[in-house]
Amino acid sequence: MTWVAWRVQRLQYLTAAGAVLVIGLWLIMSGLYGDSSWSQAGINGNIIGLSVLPGLLGLTLGTFLVADEVHNKTNRLAWSQSISRSRWLANKLAIGTVVVGVLSAALVPLLDWWSGAVNLGLDIQPKFFDVTGIVIIGYALFAFMLGAALGAIIQKPAWAFAASVPVFALVRLVVGGLRSTFAKPLSLVEPIQGSQPNGWVLHYGYLPLGQTTPAAGQTWAAKLLQVDSCFNRVSSIAGQTHCALVAHLHWVWQYQPESHYWPIQWFELAIFLCLAIVFLVVTLITVRRWQT
Repeated sequence: MTWVAWRVQRLQYLTAAGAVLVIGLWLIMSGLYGDSSWSQAGINGNIIGLSVLPGLLGLTLGTFLVADEVHNKTNRLAWSQSISRSRWLANKLAIGTVVVGVLSAALVPLLDWWSGAVNLGLDIQPKFFDVTGIVIIGYALFAFMLGAALGAIIQKPAWAFAASVPVFALVRLVVGGLRSTFAKPLSLVEPIQGSQPNGWVLHYGYLPLGQTTPAAGQTWAAKLLQVDSCFNRVSSIAGQTHCALVAHLHWVWQYQPESHYWPIQWFELAIFLCLAIVFLVVTLITVRRWQT
């Protein structure tokens, strides 16, 4: 049964492997010549494209995994051989999970190296976080299970893929919006605004002395107007410090340091793996209730 499940989807799996190989070669070339004008000119587009790659890989393989078979009625052949729906589905999902996991894991060291070679940025920054680390595997597996679930429900590969894209994008946006809360941020207090700390800066501004977060109902910029008029009359650092002291304020940076990169990576990976399990259960329940 495992061999049959592989043969049915092998063209898609081999195509996906070929696409990952091509992308890997491009990453190597782009990384080796990261200082060249052609590489730097498209850096923002490269990051955006690579950030959607794990999802695209998982959704493409997942939506066609079940929906394609039921659409072409090939699932009936397996069921006619005294193979239960649960076993049929388990074999297909197991092979698909291994393929998606291996292909996405193969991208992890390449993307980590490429990010450092081309961008020379901090991994904790959102635009680098999404294309580095083990969370890439979580994105791909979640997308795979999401695609499989919607494929089992809709039973039409193209429509299932179209429906899964906005769902995947919405989940990524929601989790990304909550990412800053996955680890307790640090605060850097200074008399006046200075150089920002290394890491992912979340908030900054003037706050009352003794506070590192705004009071209830206030924003980070609420106290800025109190020192603006004073700052406009002075130019020296001593004068600016005096303005802040007169207003009983100090400058606070709230940020996630680079040391929080891996704790946040593991936390976000756990979220997407849990979501993948949820959609695995949805797929199993849906297939067992098919009237086909």
